[in-house]
Amino acid sequence: MKKEDLKFIDNHTHGAYGVNFNNCNYDEVKYVLKKLYKRNIKGICPTLVGDENKKIIKQLEIFSKIKREQLKKIDNETFIIGVHLEGSFLSSLKSGIQDKKNFLKLTKDNFKLLTAGYEDIIKIVTLANEEDIDLIKYLNKKNIIVQLGHTNSDNIKNIKGLTHIFNAMPQIHHRNPTCTLKGLIDDNIYCEVIADLIHLSQDIINLILKTKPKDRIILISDSLPNAHHKKDIIFCNKKINRFGKDEKGTLAGSVKTIDEIAINLIKKNILTKEDINQMGFKNQIKYLNLENREIDILNK
Repeated sequence: MKKEDLKFIDNHTHGAYGVNFNNCNYDEVKYVLKKLYKRNIKGICPTLVGDENKKIIKQLEIFSKIKREQLKKIDNETFIIGVHLEGSFLSSLKSGIQDKKNFLKLTKDNFKLLTAGYEDIIKIVTLANEEDIDLIKYLNKKNIIVQLGHTNSDNIKNIKGLTHIFNAMPQIHHRNPTCTLKGLIDDNIYCEVIADLIHLSQDIINLILKTKPKDRIILISDSLPNAHHKKDIIFCNKKINRFGKDEKGTLAGSVKTIDEIAINLIKKNILTKEDINQMGFKNQIKYLNLENREIDILNK
């Protein structure tokens, strides 16, 4: 298998090349999609952090428009599979870099208010389920993937995956139950993994590889607009340096795209190319509830 045989789908990316998916315009999205395609990233779920409702809706409108266009005709650009909402329904105790003032109560009405007619473009919702689970039932009925993240919960019922396992969730404890441990040992749960060797140590990555079935591991970048962009950026209203940290040293996300992370894993003999094709592409195809036309685009 040659390097160029590797192809990727990134379920969790906040941007790259200086473009922030939370505030970019149509032309900026198209620019990033052309750049990512050259890296053999076939599809992405642009990932939005919590923000004002009107700003979220504006971005959903842009991504929805581009996807409609791509379903008719797509040429040399990464396909927008759907939006990943990683904000608004999180725990203030596990907010990470995000701004707590943008968090909403976990209700169906708040979700409808936030998406305002653009529910069809939503592919994944990360949420903390310490509160009412009516929204989870609603999302499951809509075939929107529910991931548990930015949470202290130990309840994985009706959850399909964990968002960036070990990050923004409780550490494993030898007596206390946690979603981290439950998700790790439950073969039905998919786990997003930021394998940049910064968000997770190599030992933890090895633990995941020894514990989870290979078909339940989803490699992601969690890339910031800093990826392939040497300057500091503003993200979640905070200044983020080129290493992906704010001024207090809080880790905001990765500064690498998924292909860079994957190649590094191969070079360090942590994963094989066959592993990468499964965890970086094939598993995503299975996970994302895709239509035949979407699968055809991604497999080109």
